[in-house]
Amino acid sequence: MKIVKKTWIAILAVLTAVVAACTATKRTSENNNSTGAQPSDNDNLVADKGNAVHNDSISVHRAEMQERLEKLRAIIHDREMSCVYGSPEVLKEYSAHTRELRQEADSLQNVLLNMLESEKQSLNERLQSIDETIKGRSGAKVYGPPEMINKYNARNKDLQEQRDSIQKEMEKIDVEISNIKNNN
Repeated sequence: MKIVKKTWIAILAVLTAVVAACTATKRTSENNNSTGAQPSDNDNLVADKGNAVHNDSISVHRAEMQERLEKLRAIIHDREMSCVYGSPEVLKEYSAHTRELRQEADSLQNVLLNMLESEKQSLNERLQSIDETIKGRSGAKVYGPPEMINKYNARNKDLQEQRDSIQKEMEKIDVEISNIKNNN
């Protein structure tokens, strides 16, 4: 049982390191882009398809972890509500296994919360960047042919839609975080 426990903790530690590395790499590449010459209206905010695939795989992994956490909680609840009879060794082994399941559930909950907080922070940074762009573009007078003015207005609308989408994603994350914390 100790080997299983140590293996599980090692897996969670590696997973946490991978999530941290992915987040740090994204921030580093954004910082490198910000030091170079950028267009004045920050048209580089368009979502990257590769990033979307990466986010989908993280979402799938997070959903699997959430499902595992829910199963563990159900097992723990059933074990706590059941009556166990037997020798003191049997009772001790039963309670030790229940304790290990609780520890695994707590570890999984902490990893999930860290992943969600990291994702929320990343979304908040994107939201701030879009807000700065919108602020810089608001009140600007655009001169030129109607096509250029329409393109500028369409870009403003697109930025606002991206902002609204990010805010909805952040609200979903807040709900997920509160659900994880409240289901203890």
